[in-house]
Amino acid sequence: MSVSEEIRSVKRPKNTIVEDRGRDGPKRYAVRERGVIKYVPGKNPQPHNGKVIGHIINGKYVPLAESKTLASSSCKPDMLSYGSSSLIKSVSDDLLEDLLKVYDPTIAFTIIAIASLKVLRPGTTARRMSTHYNRTFISIYYPGASISQNSIGTLYNDIGTDGCKRKAFYEHRMKSVSAKHHVAIDGMLKQNTSTVNDLSSYSYKAKKKGIKEISVLYAYDLERMEPICAEVFPGNCIDASSYASFIKDNDVKSGIIVADKGFPPSKIYDELKKRPNLHFLTPIKRNDKRITNNNMLEFQGVLEGVAENVRYSKKRIQGGNYLYAFRDADLAAKEEATRLKKQKRQKITTIRYLPKKKKRLDY
Repeated sequence: MSVSEEIRSVKRPKNTIVEDRGRDGPKRYAVRERGVIKYVPGKNPQPHNGKVIGHIINGKYVPLAESKTLASSSCKPDMLSYGSSSLIKSVSDDLLEDLLKVYDPTIAFTIIAIASLKVLRPGTTARRMSTHYNRTFISIYYPGASISQNSIGTLYNDIGTDGCKRKAFYEHRMKSVSAKHHVAIDGMLKQNTSTVNDLSSYSYKAKKKGIKEISVLYAYDLERMEPICAEVFPGNCIDASSYASFIKDNDVKSGIIVADKGFPPSKIYDELKKRPNLHFLTPIKRNDKRITNNNMLEFQGVLEGVAENVRYSKKRIQGGNYLYAFRDADLAAKEEATRLKKQKRQKITTIRYLPKKKKRLDY
């Protein structure tokens, strides 16, 4: 397309031409260098134009280098959030070391970067992750991490399907736990109504909640307050089965299993026998006969190490296990006052109240 004389007359570097790209916009008139001359036997020499070095914008020549400097999409922020990012890094260097023993460095950097951003900005979606990554020192500590929305989804899928690497990482975390520390093994039901998650199912509490859930089991270091390993089970999986699988899959050799009421320790008897340093702690019902048979209401002393005023009782029972009873004086007083108000409204006499009080266990 021919270029008007007005445009061609604009002052520009020598040995250049103006090219009309035929569409409106600030870069319609491109300025190109004169390229080489190609000689064709029997024909006239054919000029070949070179690269674009600038544009004619508003009647003036604007070099390409200058326009890139003024508005470059690759410019990084000159001010980054430092304090929180530095604190997170100071307590997570050991995690990165264990990740590098199992995963490719780029993947390890991406995992620790995403985990750091989840702590720094709880609730951040994958779509916004790259924004916070580029605004904080996380991008300085873990450069080259793949934080785009699509790459995060792919990473989650790869981690979830590669159980061997997860197990290897958990083994390194287990080895880092001090012999003097206590490991607790606990679980929880988490709401999950996803239609693409095969683990979502109705738990035994479905009648009350009416929603699907997944069961999450995890082990954590009580002294360091850090998770060690975790595993997801179907929401309708009973505790006995999920705990047994969790112990075997992750080779948990020591710790304390914290379970709900009704958890049958006999179901994991084989695992407990093979692992003498693995114990369990499960509550029993207040009307359990073992409470009265072992005089658990006769408290032996005051529990140390807690701020509340708690009395305790510890008795060894048949089978070699122990029963523990605890009574919080402040909480018991509040319960007593609430119970008296209720019985006053119901007009319960003293004769009827005393038997109820004797059967009541406050611990």
